[in-house]
Amino acid sequence: MNNPDNVLLVEDEPGVLQTFAEWLESSGFGINVHKAKDAESALKIASENQLDLAILDWNLGAGLNGLDLLEDLFIFHPDIVAILVTGYANQATPLHAMRIGVRDYLDKSQDLTRDKFLGSVLNQLKKIRPIKSQRAFQKKLEAFKVMVSKSLEMIDSNTAFKNENSLESTSHKILKVAFEMQSMKIAALYQIGFAGFDPSAGCLLATYDGITFNSSRVDFGSSVASSACNQSSGIAMKVDISKFSNRDLFVLQPFEANARCALFLPLKHQEELVGILELVDPVDSGSIKFADLCGIYAELISIANARDKAKNQLIMIMEKALKLADPLNNDNLSAKSLGETINNAIEGTGISSEEIEFLSQVRILQNRFGNTALNSSTELLKTVEKMLASSFGEASK
Repeated sequence: MNNPDNVLLVEDEPGVLQTFAEWLESSGFGINVHKAKDAESALKIASENQLDLAILDWNLGAGLNGLDLLEDLFIFHPDIVAILVTGYANQATPLHAMRIGVRDYLDKSQDLTRDKFLGSVLNQLKKIRPIKSQRAFQKKLEAFKVMVSKSLEMIDSNTAFKNENSLESTSHKILKVAFEMQSMKIAALYQIGFAGFDPSAGCLLATYDGITFNSSRVDFGSSVASSACNQSSGIAMKVDISKFSNRDLFVLQPFEANARCALFLPLKHQEELVGILELVDPVDSGSIKFADLCGIYAELISIANARDKAKNQLIMIMEKALKLADPLNNDNLSAKSLGETINNAIEGTGISSEEIEFLSQVRILQNRFGNTALNSSTELLKTVEKMLASSFGEASK
């Protein structure tokens, strides 16, 4: 048994104490036996060990009885249950005894055999173990809920998920650089992502006019960008916007109104379309290699998209775990069902166990030493990255 039950045996007669102890130790019940000859020794044991079951002699001498001792043991271990071994069972107050944990009486004035003694002990252990197991699980559950709550805070504040690495921030950087490289009216970026987008939610669109960034969701399927990229097979395509103004099938975006033309640049990464960059009324420039730029932009979009996905999936797992860990809403919850559900959710995200472990270590570091330690660790990781890049003959990013 991984977590053996702790049994306290208290008897002031040395011979009886030894006999009872031998019976328990040879029982094969998978228990730890703690022996005490008096109340003082028993309380010392109780202060140093977690106790599950107490087997107490009624008459302990010095004016004490088993019930008196049990009341003191109850202070250390409110969940302890007891068996009273006595020739004076009629002197105990049954109701009071039950309230403080007495669950059985053994009358040693009668023929108290090994089988009867161990039968009583085993009967109590069978009742204790499920309750004890559930109590331990609830305790772990509470610790788990605290851990999940702190992890959610960590994910939200950790430098690995700061806004500068988000898909939105990356899109803004791409638009800004494109605007600086190429004179135009407006730069726009349709964020499609590896798995496409949810039609009901629309496609996220970011625009930049050289001063202000704006974000909105649009019906990508009816946009000119969708039409242009369906026809272009991944090749940059310049389109006369004015031709689409009177077509019911396509809807011009507000920033395309009164525009003469637009250059659409499909951003493909690993053969998947991850975004479309639209340059509205660009000034012709034959010096820009759009194919190379599209490859760079697409990689940046895919990295940011994966990072956002990882963060969102982790938050989803944590929130689902918190809901599962609420015992008020989950009468049939067990450690196995909780663990399986969380593991299945993690597997569905594509996040590796190494990444989860790394984030866990970051949380521990932050809890123990604060954000200063996180900043120092970030610098250390940057140094390691430079060393590895140098070893492989690559330039560090």
